[in-house]
Amino acid sequence: MRKLRKLGLLALALVMLFTLVAACNGETAKTTASAPQSEKPAGTDAPADTDAPEKTDPPAGAKNKVALILEGAISDMSWNATAYEGLKKIEALGAEVHYTENTPASAGGDAIRTFADDGYNVIFLSSNSYQDVGAEVAKEYPDVQFFMINSTVTEPNVRSFAIQDAEQGYLMGALAALLTKSNKVGFIGGLPINPIINGGKGFAQGAAYVNEDVEVLSENTGNFDDVAKAKELARAFVGRGADVLAPMANQASLGVMEAAEEEGVKGIGSGLNQETVAKTQAVVAIVKDTSIAYEAAYKAFLEGNMPEEVLPMGAAQGVVYIGDYYIEVPDEVKAELEAIYEKLASGEIKIDLD
Repeated sequence: MRKLRKLGLLALALVMLFTLVAACNGETAKTTASAPQSEKPAGTDAPADTDAPEKTDPPAGAKNKVALILEGAISDMSWNATAYEGLKKIEALGAEVHYTENTPASAGGDAIRTFADDGYNVIFLSSNSYQDVGAEVAKEYPDVQFFMINSTVTEPNVRSFAIQDAEQGYLMGALAALLTKSNKVGFIGGLPINPIINGGKGFAQGAAYVNEDVEVLSENTGNFDDVAKAKELARAFVGRGADVLAPMANQASLGVMEAAEEEGVKGIGSGLNQETVAKTQAVVAIVKDTSIAYEAAYKAFLEGNMPEEVLPMGAAQGVVYIGDYYIEVPDEVKAELEAIYEKLASGEIKIDLD
């Protein structure tokens, strides 16, 4: 099991991965832009210096202004929460940071321009919902470094990395199949975008890996915010016989965990702290800690080692891992799930996303 105390070392490993791939390419992509002087957001103390950061400056990144644009709320105990944790790690490296949450894709362009015009020289776009608008607006700001999560875009000032949502789903599905007594389990997704679709595919394949006879009930709510709708859907799954539920729906995931608690069925969390709404029925969180990827990407930026390839970020990099168990679970179940995790991380298990 990958414990939280190991994550710092894993973040370092990711930085080394960025550096290694860049070295293999024989080229290094560096940003030469500097943040223009501008009025600092309230609550920040970092100087608005116009000099570009140097690797030898203490602390590293003190002169960078880093922005994060979020599609959901940082309180979701899931995708946006870990992205925000990543931003805090970047702040700890000396950067001046700011973020905007609950920003729909339709408003992404305006958010990008607001930050870029205010001198932010590194901008993270937290969802592939921003891919199209981000790729277009990035052309207007060639001196700003953009990072896109779950994107396929690579441009001179745009780098992307792909969080392995399917691996998270696979582990959730495998555990659900290991725990079920009724041979029916449920997956509740949020907005049906590629990461959630892939998570659902992974869930079904993980369940089948353990037991081909397990029936998977799977449906998306259509958004990431409607906790009540997710809860209603989860209850409907219980009514159809599901005795293990797993959400991948950001804020709406809390409705699924609440339903698990109230209906007396097992809940598998998709983020840390989701057990707080299912104190007796939450089993464990299969965590997708994107903060590790954010920190690694920013460190690669500071070093000037950013390969053009879209880099995978999953079990092999420690981004997807099994959290601590909240309730008693048979040791043989833990051991089998850990073995599956190791096979995912090593590449022995392949997930079919076609």
